[in-house]
Amino acid sequence: MTRRIGPLWLERSALSWLTAIAVATGAPADDAWAQGPAPLVVRGPEGATASLAVYRSRGYAAVRWKALERLGWVVESSASGLRATTADGGSVVEFAFGTPLFRWNGEVLQLVDVPFTEGGAGYLPLQFVLDFLPARLGESYAFVPEEGVLEVRDAAVWAGLASPPAGEADPSGEEPGGEAPPDKRVVIIDPGHGGKDPGTVGAGGRREKDIALAIGRALARALRGDESLEVHLTRDRDVLVPLWERGELATSWKGERPGVFVSIHVNALPGRPSIRGFETYFLSEARTEHERRVAANENAPLRIDREDGEVGGEDEDLGFILRELRNLDHQHWSALLAEGVQRELETVHPGPSRGVKQGPFAVITNALMPAVLIEVGFVTNREEERALSRGEFQAELAEALARAIRDFFERYPPGQGETVSGPRP
Repeated sequence: MTRRIGPLWLERSALSWLTAIAVATGAPADDAWAQGPAPLVVRGPEGATASLAVYRSRGYAAVRWKALERLGWVVESSASGLRATTADGGSVVEFAFGTPLFRWNGEVLQLVDVPFTEGGAGYLPLQFVLDFLPARLGESYAFVPEEGVLEVRDAAVWAGLASPPAGEADPSGEEPGGEAPPDKRVVIIDPGHGGKDPGTVGAGGRREKDIALAIGRALARALRGDESLEVHLTRDRDVLVPLWERGELATSWKGERPGVFVSIHVNALPGRPSIRGFETYFLSEARTEHERRVAANENAPLRIDREDGEVGGEDEDLGFILRELRNLDHQHWSALLAEGVQRELETVHPGPSRGVKQGPFAVITNALMPAVLIEVGFVTNREEERALSRGEFQAELAEALARAIRDFFERYPPGQGETVSGPRP
């Protein structure tokens, strides 16, 4: 049964959905919530079966967002939610943590329960898999409530589901919030600015926040094909994430595993439209007037944070962190990562390389890992503003950044966690 509630849709009644979940999780119909994870059986085109982990958390059944990847979707995670796209790009679904409302190709729909995060992992109500996928993509998925089985009718989707990534735990034995396999290296992509903070704006009206987000998403896509990497975005849509929270999120996602933090920005120099090129920063005290100016521009959102009720005193906080920085050794690795980024960008960027620089950037101060801030070009230069707005060039920049990150991990010792002792010879 389909019923409309204002502008929202529920693909079935809540009662039939709860009964379906009861069957899928192995719970009796009068006790819809199974205790602990129970696998959802998935049947392929020729009758072969696989399974997806189902969790009882917050009073309802849920699956990790990784389940969507196994079901053939490309998923981008961020601090605020998830963005999932079918392999052919025909369906784009956007979830926000903490609200049942989501968008499918721009249409606002409603889940019975809310997506959420727990232990650094993102979860979706099982309803999305058992209800919305079959209802909207019936050529690829079907749910058989009598058997508690999700059928995958698309052979290409089934091929990925039947062969889970190497090292992935048995779905029936996973625990909510558990860490990824220990060999995973973590990449946190931070598209600068967002929401009511547009960042710099070019003469042609192009906004830093939009360019940074487009390149960030492209970088996530370029890296997610590598099964040795776990990729996160601090934002995957036009929202404002406070500067201090970005590093904290990155540190939480990384845990004790090796990881890097890459913050993407666009430079500006009003009054000097001829200046162009790209430069990469690591955290340290600024040495030149240019470095101080760029740091001041990128730290400007701290004023917005204070207006929204966040703790102020950014100058004092930055000074404290810079003093404490001498007790850590991430600087060495951050400088190495910055050098690699410059080297790879030089292969695709038409502007000059302006080199590796340093400054007191709030966004990377509390990311306890090798971290860099990349200025991919000058939006105040009309030629670079046009180039940075093209999807093809954004993809080229993303591929170059992906190469730099992979190359860095070849040098970064696999056992390094919170601290490192400096680059190897």
